Amino acid sequence: MITVQTRQLRLWQRFALYLSGAIAPWVLSTAVLAKDPFRTGSQARPISDQTEAVFVALFRDGDYVKGKELLPAALERDRQEPLTLTLAAAIAYLNEDWAGYKRYAEETLRAAQALTQRDPLRGNLYQAVGHFLMAGYEISAAGAGPVAGAPAALLRVQQILDHVGRAEAVNPRDPELNLVRGFMEWGIASNVGFVSMDRAIQTLQTYAAPDYLSYRGLALAYRDRQQWPQALNAVDQALAVAPHNPELLYLKAQILAASGNRSEAQQYFQQALAKQNQLPRGIREEIQQFSRRILPQS
Repeated sequence: MITVQTRQLRLWQRFALYLSGAIAPWVLSTAVLAKDPFRTGSQARPISDQTEAVFVALFRDGDYVKGKELLPAALERDRQEPLTLTLAAAIAYLNEDWAGYKRYAEETLRAAQALTQRDPLRGNLYQAVGHFLMAGYEISAAGAGPVAGAPAALLRVQQILDHVGRAEAVNPRDPELNLVRGFMEWGIASNVGFVSMDRAIQTLQTYAAPDYLSYRGLALAYRDRQQWPQALNAVDQALAVAPHNPELLYLKAQILAASGNRSEAQQYFQQALAKQNQLPRGIREEIQQFSRRILPQS
């Protein structure tokens, strides 16, 4: 039986995974050196093709096996890049490598601090991300646990909001900032309730990009609000850009099943399970358990 504390822990940790994709939208280009799809000219933030390849595998294709295989090359090339370290933390979490998760979370925080002087927007964003990753560790079983770790995690929430505010002071309409902030607000609303889900939805709808990540966040927020038509529309928008991502297929199956359309949900569960070999064990088991619990068995 899944307890409320276990559900909250999973929400927080899965949020950290989604966030590691949200902070990396500029790496979606297929050019040799990835180009920032938000910004042009002097405002663009190039990233190495090695780190881009990890991001694309994880968050466009939902292929975590390939992402893990590509990670060492990215770390060798970009060990001081907070984005790369955050992706490494996400992969460590998925493989239940808590020591690695903690190490990469700490490295993300240090790298972000070093970045802040030359790029205040990204530096503060990544400091917020680093604190969120550390909060996820503190409430995990490897840390203090959901109950004992909650006070330390809540203290980090204020640090997170402070750094987001500093980034917002640089450019409140920045698409990257709004994507990160929207995912943060969704995570906080789902776990500790410091902000409303309405705020998360508004942030993701206004300036956040790219589409498949902003719509994924919206689908999660509407799902948690049990607003099924809006959730279904949002996940369909995400799937229009990333049609083969098994986690998006699973998310659509959840929404359909919860809204009463179990027959259609079944085909999306099956499509997600057809790609289960590219997913980590925890996500595979979650999809399997959910489908057995929700759908009629033959």
